[in-house]
Amino acid sequence: MKKYLLTALMLIVSVSMYAQSQKVQTAIIAQRTGDLEKAKTAIDEAVQHPKTINDAKAWYYRGDIYLQLNGNPQYAGTDMLKASLESFKKCLEYDKKKDYTDEINNSKLRLVTGNLYNRGVEEFTQKQYAASLATFEVLMGNVGPEFDTAVYFNAALAADKLKDLNKSKLYFNKLLEMKYLKPAIYQTLAQIAKTEKDTAAALQYLTAGRKEFPGEVGLVIDELNIYLSQNRQQEAIKNLQDAVVLDPTNHLLYFALGTAYDQTKQPAKATENYLKAIEIKADYFDAIYNLGALYFNTAAELLNVANKIPFNEQKKYDAALLKAKEEFRKAQPHLEKAHALDAKDLNTIISLQQLYAQLGMNDKSMEMKKKREALK
Repeated sequence: MKKYLLTALMLIVSVSMYAQSQKVQTAIIAQRTGDLEKAKTAIDEAVQHPKTINDAKAWYYRGDIYLQLNGNPQYAGTDMLKASLESFKKCLEYDKKKDYTDEINNSKLRLVTGNLYNRGVEEFTQKQYAASLATFEVLMGNVGPEFDTAVYFNAALAADKLKDLNKSKLYFNKLLEMKYLKPAIYQTLAQIAKTEKDTAAALQYLTAGRKEFPGEVGLVIDELNIYLSQNRQQEAIKNLQDAVVLDPTNHLLYFALGTAYDQTKQPAKATENYLKAIEIKADYFDAIYNLGALYFNTAAELLNVANKIPFNEQKKYDAALLKAKEEFRKAQPHLEKAHALDAKDLNTIISLQQLYAQLGMNDKSMEMKKKREALK
């Protein structure tokens, strides 16, 4: 009697295993005849059943069927490519006899990941950054070392567009670990650090970037901006000197260098660099105005010195006043040119009004006064 029961139990197990194997076979036949809906239903049942949940063949055909269903509007709510990728990975896990391993590694995975990559790029192009990021995250670790960097780079870009600082920082740092070194990566990481109020980290990224790319002017300028924001003029000047060597036709660099020298009370060097900026760009208002303002401020300082000379030292006063007026005359053509470039700039008008008054050009001074009042 016991032997009979054991036999009956084995028969039940055998029938159950056969039924599930039949589900896999049904799916295969349905796929081959083009009935993908039936194939999907059968293969889903097979991989969910305890008897075939670890069956490599079932998972292989699920991956293949889902790959074919990609783009089918009937299943728009399901990420078929992601499901296909997961299925093929399951197959590799259970394929102890290596029946499907070569085909999956050499063909199927490349096809699935290629489609996923193209989808991620398209999503990014369409400004669907959250979807693009999710797609590239699915690909991480699934495309091989030759494509890993592209996946992480695109994921980092999508995260950056989403203002997701944590993921952007995570993926850009991962790229540096992978020795995927680009100036833009160092610059972006520095910008993230600045957003997080960590200027020390920002400078570390830029310093590391400059070490890798000593000829990259963008890194120099970003580092310079931090120094300027912290009033670290000497470091700023050193950076600008480096930048000018790298980009000798950039008028902005000469202007910035002139400003740094101006702020550190080095008027001769400031003048030299303002003039160089104007030489490169003749209508560059900022450099023209700053040069005029430099002469004007020097004149004002000399005038203050003259006004402190006692009344009984007339000759000394006259000589000091003459020096001040010489500086005002140096400022005049530059401030007049700045005014010609921007007739509504209030600072230029105020400076010209005072300059004309000091030079005894009262009509012109009154003209500037009227323009000043009209702007107010």
